[in-house]
Amino acid sequence: MKVCLLHLRIRDSLKGNLRAASRQILKAAELKPAFVALPEYFSVPGCMENFNSAEEIYKETHSETMNFLEDASRQIGQIYLLGGTFVEKETGRFYNTSTLWRDGLLLGKYKKINPIAGEIRAGIARGSQPTVFETDLCKLGLVVCADMFDKDLIEKVAKMGAEVIYLPVAAMGTHPTVKGHPLTEKVSTDYGIIVLKVGNVCSSTKGGRSAVIAPWGIMEEVSDSPKDTIIVADLDLERLNAYRKNLNTA
Repeated sequence: MKVCLLHLRIRDSLKGNLRAASRQILKAAELKPAFVALPEYFSVPGCMENFNSAEEIYKETHSETMNFLEDASRQIGQIYLLGGTFVEKETGRFYNTSTLWRDGLLLGKYKKINPIAGEIRAGIARGSQPTVFETDLCKLGLVVCADMFDKDLIEKVAKMGAEVIYLPVAAMGTHPTVKGHPLTEKVSTDYGIIVLKVGNVCSSTKGGRSAVIAPWGIMEEVSDSPKDTIIVADLDLERLNAYRKNLNTA
């Protein structure tokens, strides 16, 4: 099962971000993958450090981002589009929402359960519902960035049967330098799940380095250079199922 992760350098305008995302989506689609994946807040202009008002970001980006995802998904047809995240408003609250699309249709969404302190200050509310989708290729769990630190949430997603976790993230310049992907590697090994980590980067890749992480190791990852990159990986689901069976009998 081929996947393409779109590691994106974030621009200073909504239109610049959408143009870059469109270019990479269409380029990835030529490789005929099963999934194309975008990063967290891929359409929001500027660095995460400047995230001040969820309401303003919602007003500036929501409508165009939703239209963009619908159109992009329609263009790539039967390829699943993992739509990064955007700010959504529901019942008077703002959420950091991740979406799954196919052939122009919104198949489902997930609201980030563990927004970071800066998001909360800006007005992002906490989601509450762990989410796993049954696709025709695999069981897909959706979590967002800091959700990976929530052991109870990850355990719930694993118990719901997730074989693959889609993890859109955004880099923070204040993030400490980390060698490898220790948290996602541990989750992958402990639960027998392949993690698709897809980064939005601004001036630095700290905390936002995209990678495909399997229980048997890091399959692919980007360099430290903050530039647009497409990661391509072929996921061996038979090998994954064998690993999971051994894990359950250990």
